[in-house]
Amino acid sequence: MKNAPTISVVIVNYNVKEYLEQALQSLQRALKRISHEILVVDNASVDDSVAHIRARFPEVQLIESKVNLGFGKANNVALRRVQGEYVVLINPDTVVQEDTFEKLLDFFHDHPDAGAATCKILNPDGSFAVDCRHSIPTPSIALWKVLGLNRIFPKSKRFAQYNLTYLDTEKTYPVPAISGSFMMVKKTVLDQIGHFDERFFMYCEDIDLCHRINLGGHKIYYVPTSQIIHYKGESTKKNNVDYVITFNKALYQFFDKYYADKTWSLFRWIIVLGIVARGVFIYIRNFLHEHFPLVLDTLILNSAILLSFMVRLEFKDGFTWYGFFHRDGIINLISMVIFWIIAYYLEVYPHHRFSIQGIIKANLLTFTLLASLTFFLKQFAFSRMVVLMAAIVSPLLMSLWRMVLKRYYRGDKSAWGKDLYSKPTIIVGAGKGGLALYQKIREMKDMSYELLGVVTINDEEADFAEAHIPVLGRLENLDKLVAIHNVRQVIFSSAMLSYQQILKTMSGMGMTGLEYKIAPSNLEVMIGKSSIERLNDYPLLDIEYAIGKPFNRFTKRMLDILLALVGFVLLAPVLGPLTLWRRRRRRRIDILGRMQSVITIAQMDALNPRRPVNLWLLLGEVLRGKLSLVGFPILPKDDAGHHPHNDYWYRPGITGLVQINRSKILTPDDLEKYHIFYLKNQSLMLDLEIILKSVTKLDIS
Repeated sequence: MKNAPTISVVIVNYNVKEYLEQALQSLQRALKRISHEILVVDNASVDDSVAHIRARFPEVQLIESKVNLGFGKANNVALRRVQGEYVVLINPDTVVQEDTFEKLLDFFHDHPDAGAATCKILNPDGSFAVDCRHSIPTPSIALWKVLGLNRIFPKSKRFAQYNLTYLDTEKTYPVPAISGSFMMVKKTVLDQIGHFDERFFMYCEDIDLCHRINLGGHKIYYVPTSQIIHYKGESTKKNNVDYVITFNKALYQFFDKYYADKTWSLFRWIIVLGIVARGVFIYIRNFLHEHFPLVLDTLILNSAILLSFMVRLEFKDGFTWYGFFHRDGIINLISMVIFWIIAYYLEVYPHHRFSIQGIIKANLLTFTLLASLTFFLKQFAFSRMVVLMAAIVSPLLMSLWRMVLKRYYRGDKSAWGKDLYSKPTIIVGAGKGGLALYQKIREMKDMSYELLGVVTINDEEADFAEAHIPVLGRLENLDKLVAIHNVRQVIFSSAMLSYQQILKTMSGMGMTGLEYKIAPSNLEVMIGKSSIERLNDYPLLDIEYAIGKPFNRFTKRMLDILLALVGFVLLAPVLGPLTLWRRRRRRRIDILGRMQSVITIAQMDALNPRRPVNLWLLLGEVLRGKLSLVGFPILPKDDAGHHPHNDYWYRPGITGLVQINRSKILTPDDLEKYHIFYLKNQSLMLDLEIILKSVTKLDIS
């Protein structure tokens, strides 16, 4: 075809629109001087990927599937449309260098025997991704991998054949197979051997394609002259049952397609059992990897209490296992249940599993409640000293293993120091782009890392000096600056840096414990290892803000019930008879509730919370759950049109941050800022502070 592009890029997307956007931006840079077309097949994503990409990248050929076709079948939909001389199959969670395609095109030109090729692929921490080139999993090669011999003997040509770890990562050579996360294939080769085998829903389809390329008489090459980043598994999380079943089903399908007829029946069953056993092992391993903090903390909690019992009873009645399990062990059971409930309400599990602050807070609340129990129940009075000793040992050991993990396993050298609870961070950038990124991150006061300064890529430091931002040094000295300042996270500004500079810097650092993130030029998100952090104020507001946390909602409701009940009972002897006497003046009034709903409350004559009788009735509504002690102002339904920000996400309250700051609110923006502040910072202590300030300002007329 006369005007056919040189390269056709095919991407299959499934619920990773931020990663896809970053990939497309890097592709645009890398294909700037090459005629190309980009086809994206969306596999029924539910994260608004289609509309997002259509608005941001109108030049992309977007193919929208109404169902999840799987990886191979979705690729085939696009492959039937491609026109390029070369086809690039690439995952959406990748970033390519600016020179990647130029280098590969030069390689294909110099090696006419090449049917397909890949480049060097990096993990998000800058380390080499060993699975970017590998062998075809014959029964013997697969056996060594299943037995783990490839890890024990990574330099053995026999046992390490699967990932070819005995080969030099900096040299070019032909390989049996390459990863489907990035492969460049001649279109004539695909026309000859066919597209993906659609029997593979996901996994092993790339191995099958490579195997057919080899059988077709073409060579596949590993070419490390350029490199990409692959944020592995973002569209297919590998810690769930679906992954284990799908992956191992694909393994068996590949074995059945090529080797089943050539294998003895007994050996076939051994292979099948091996695949099933591997699936079970992967699931158990992933489960323990995901939940080991909870398992370990539970063991520590029980061990601390058991040890305390042994120390406590050794000098008195004597410790026996029979006595412990039939009498004393109930404390273990109760403490374990309380700890689990509190830890999940505090979101220590699963979101903040390695938070030392969170685990200390969970222990303090657990043993406070447990101590209260031993005071109220006489049969547990002997356990008070046990609870006290365990309250010291348990949080100490739980914090200790987190410190050790951060320091030695994750390479966090500052785990013992002053920045134990923060993440020392530097920005790599220059000019107004670097300045904007620094200021954007600094505005996010709720993030857990500490900005130390900026590393520049040139001598332009005037913008940073004017904004009083410390300049730590230049990019060529980044490794030394990281060591000097104990940096744990580096954020690159892609607005000022090429992806080639970013990737070369990461791979050259050789610090796998260091975290890297890339901020695209739009400054809306930061892409990191298995995470996307938003830089805007409003996205995910209901998830990120404090008032949305289950533990905060629970404590807020408990505070409402406790204080409202006390106030209602104390005022009942006086205001109860008065309310009955004036019952004909009692009115049902419609007011604004949360998220523009309407609720009905009782008041005398008209809405006036400052009247004692009305205040007493409002306390009753708090007990019923219609109102809160602290919330947004109580507004009649008819006033909804006068309040543009009436879609509040929490209940109306007798008092609140807005109510005690009325004199400071001059504009609708001021009003919104107070609501946003409360949403982000709501806590038991803040509610108590607001209530106390309201009481001191109380002016009942």
